[in-house]
Amino acid sequence: MITYYAALSLDGRIAGDAHDLSFLQTLTGAENDYEVFYADVDSLIMGARTWDFMVAHGSWPYAGKPTWIVTHDEELAEVPGAKPIESFAGDMADLVRLIESRGLKRTWLVGGGDLAGQLLADDLLDELILTIAPALVGSGPALADGVFPLRRFTLTRMEPFGDDGVRLHYDRTREET
Repeated sequence: MITYYAALSLDGRIAGDAHDLSFLQTLTGAENDYEVFYADVDSLIMGARTWDFMVAHGSWPYAGKPTWIVTHDEELAEVPGAKPIESFAGDMADLVRLIESRGLKRTWLVGGGDLAGQLLADDLLDELILTIAPALVGSGPALADGVFPLRRFTLTRMEPFGDDGVRLHYDRTREET
């Protein structure tokens, strides 16, 4: 199962220009439940720009969870404590099969929008857990970018998040064939 757990602005941005995450500060009055989500994840995937953001910040909060970086770069820059890490370049369906072949059950798509678009193109996103911040960003990467067909998700839960945010849980609706 691939889960996209992300925060976004009212205008659908997961960051502002230059990876600016200041919009997240508008999510006030909420208890951070990230640890609960993270405990239920056994692997991660992220795109090259998200990796570059981690490199720029020089810290790795995901120690011990197998992580795939989707990139065409031959070598990855170092981040202290970032292991186990593998780079991957290729078809997203192949990556999902690789993850499943290792017995991993729930993979978190850490970011970003381009990679979400690729996964949507191959119909590989199973769950969305989205926290909507009460702010408009204006520009920056979108929740999902790229070319993909219409993908229908079913709202399974909606709850207030803090003072003015909201958390939406969606599961992928797939037609029986």
